[in-house]
Amino acid sequence: MILTADSVVDIKDLTKKYENKVVVDSINLTIKDSCFALLGPNGAGKSTTFLMLLGLVRPTSGKAFILKQDIKNGIDKVRDRIGFLPENVGFYPKLTAHQHLELILKIRKESHSKNEVESLLNWCGIKQDYWDKNVKTFSRGMAQRLGLAQAFAGNPKIVFLDEPLSNIDALGRDDLINKIRLKRQQGITIIISSHIILELEQLTEELAFIDKGKIVKYGNYIHLTNLVGFNEYEINLINQKSKISLGELKEIVESKDNTLMIAPKVLDEKIIFNSQNPEKLNQIIEEFHDFSLRPISGTLTRLYKHFLAQGEIS
Repeated sequence: MILTADSVVDIKDLTKKYENKVVVDSINLTIKDSCFALLGPNGAGKSTTFLMLLGLVRPTSGKAFILKQDIKNGIDKVRDRIGFLPENVGFYPKLTAHQHLELILKIRKESHSKNEVESLLNWCGIKQDYWDKNVKTFSRGMAQRLGLAQAFAGNPKIVFLDEPLSNIDALGRDDLINKIRLKRQQGITIIISSHIILELEQLTEELAFIDKGKIVKYGNYIHLTNLVGFNEYEINLINQKSKISLGELKEIVESKDNTLMIAPKVLDEKIIFNSQNPEKLNQIIEEFHDFSLRPISGTLTRLYKHFLAQGEIS
């Protein structure tokens, strides 16, 4: 197996069988430093794939590498560089939130400060009144937030998130999506498994669709959108302190190539338009770190239905 130079995860013919049932069926994936989404219906093989990659479930056959380390015999060499939020997160019930994060930081780092623990607790949105209360008193939403903080503790290189927004209310989901996006901007590779589509399209850069244990399609989000003929996009302002406005950005793009945005409309914090060449446009947008180019809201659901037409749409 030839490892890709710029990849963080390489998977070749990875398979998992339980007795006579094939749960993951000879999948092949190359995951680059990105926010990567593994999407599919319940029971498609997403969680099992994660567990194999993390060394928690032994593959029946095939190979996989994380940070160039073979998951079968080298995962311990990089475990302190990997964060993980399982689908059903669990904690020691008599430990506090503060104590849990202290424990994780001791495992991942040689030293850490009290401020680092408190910064994580603030980041995940747990109210200070609960920092020193036993986790058994937490609601499911609070436990999910602590699980997210635990996954990102110690600034790992890669974080696996399995259904990260379950048990979180609608307002809380928007907040956590923004916080996860900021972690990605700090250079952390984020690999998300989910069957909830709408919440992920704000984060996804690369993605794979999985159904019945098989990879149906995978690639870059913008490329796949363009490939199937969905041509509606938006440029979002992601930094309110940007030195240029959306209108000015529109003028810059049009001065370079006025065919890249068709019928653009500037609204509040975004530009909505059609494009036949979004990948070239994205190369221009990437020069401006305060903006992001994405397919319009709802496109990921349309892609999901396109590639998993016979599957369970959630």
